[in-house]
Amino acid sequence: MAVLAEKSSGRQKRQRARRLGILTDAQVAMGWFVVLAVAALVGAIYLSQASNIASTGRRVQILQNDLQIIKRDNAALERTVAEAQSLERMQQEAARLGFVRAAPEDMEYLVVPQYPAPAPTQPAPEPLQAAPVPAQSMGDAILLALRGSVSDMVLGQSGQ
Repeated sequence: MAVLAEKSSGRQKRQRARRLGILTDAQVAMGWFVVLAVAALVGAIYLSQASNIASTGRRVQILQNDLQIIKRDNAALERTVAEAQSLERMQQEAARLGFVRAAPEDMEYLVVPQYPAPAPTQPAPEPLQAAPVPAQSMGDAILLALRGSVSDMVLGQSGQ
């Protein structure tokens, strides 16, 4: 009987707690577990995003450093090209290769006949053909259409 009384008193406590809106210890523990699980999930997502942002920032810094190095190298190459193309450098290189400045008496001029060539003449335009005489009757119109179609077929042209 005592077990039955305990069961009924436990049942009565649960019913009374349900009516009063009181949570049981298991429900409270489950609620805290859900809150902690959500907090852990949010923390893990935050750490993952922060790690991705940090690694992306580092890659950007490396690429910016590489860009600065390439810009510096490019400027040095442009400077080298400018020095190689300078008039003074070209004269030194020509002298090293054995070139000498030409005197006016050493220069020879060639005359090319018909230079510059005369401009080509435009071909004469083809004379315009007279407009065909309109047909006087329906039979003449059909005959003209058939004659035009046959002549186009003979020439290998289509009227489309």
